[in-house]
Amino acid sequence: MKFDLNKEHKKLAYRKTNDTPIGNILIPYLKAYGLLDKYRAARAKQIWFDTMGPGIRKYTAAVYVRHYKLFININAAALRQEIAFSKDKIKQLINDELDHEFIKEVVIW
Repeated sequence: MKFDLNKEHKKLAYRKTNDTPIGNILIPYLKAYGLLDKYRAARAKQIWFDTMGPGIRKYTAAVYVRHYKLFININAAALRQEIAFSKDKIKQLINDELDHEFIKEVVIW
């Protein structure tokens, strides 16, 4: 029996795949079990640490989300004041990454 490579490629081209992004599968389960807000809060913290450079990360003491507000504790006073000027930009950046209007306010302290 002769192996026909073109025939095998055609079989693969007609094969139906069941590929679905993991987010499309997990989001309904998170919503059903009431964990979607906790997931988004954890993701917002991760986005903060991923997008800020090592200099800002070094002075970040705590980041948490409570009642749709992102609280960021910065140890350096000058850096805290500088970041306070861009609270709206931080809020927009995190909400864009989350693809949802989750963070309503950013509090720098």
